Amino acid sequence: MKPMSLPRTILTGLLLVGFWLSLTLGSLAPPSYGANGSQKGEYRLKAAFLYNLAKFTEWPPAAFSDHQASHIVCIVGEDPFGLEIDQLTTKPVHDRPLTIKRLQADDQLLGCHLLYVSRTAIDHTTSILRMLQKTPVLTICDNDGCAEAGFMINMRMVENRVTLDLNLDAVQQTPLKLSSQLIRLTRIVKGQP
Repeated sequence: MKPMSLPRTILTGLLLVGFWLSLTLGSLAPPSYGANGSQKGEYRLKAAFLYNLAKFTEWPPAAFSDHQASHIVCIVGEDPFGLEIDQLTTKPVHDRPLTIKRLQADDQLLGCHLLYVSRTAIDHTTSILRMLQKTPVLTICDNDGCAEAGFMINMRMVENRVTLDLNLDAVQQTPLKLSSQLIRLTRIVKGQP
């Protein structure tokens, strides 16, 4: 083993542990009760994932109007996150504030940095992806096969945990750069970029 490989291994391990710990802490809030309790817990966890996806993504400077501009997280269709997503606005990402916008599929989407398309708007996949083709907008969904359909990341629930499918071809068609630590935590899928 080379002398420098141990510190790099430790650093990579700490980054991965920090990523998963920050995601897990979002699920330590008191459980929700009632008919939608499990769905609230799922979307509390997915909101934490959205925040961490922003932390592990690099946008080109041209994606922002100036050095103080916000990272804009857009939700297209019915918002399953509720207040959970609004709590993210108190945490900066790359020294920029976070702003949440709720939009419809026919709204202007080019000002978004992260675009989550809910299950109620998934029928608009083709038009949304065509509008955002080759732009620095990280497209995210949580519907079966949506990464294979061209979205960059699909947040799937597997045994009460969020797993990530990554359409790396779709990301590589844009100026976005994903952290190698994030890429290692995903399942790479193929699909039309």
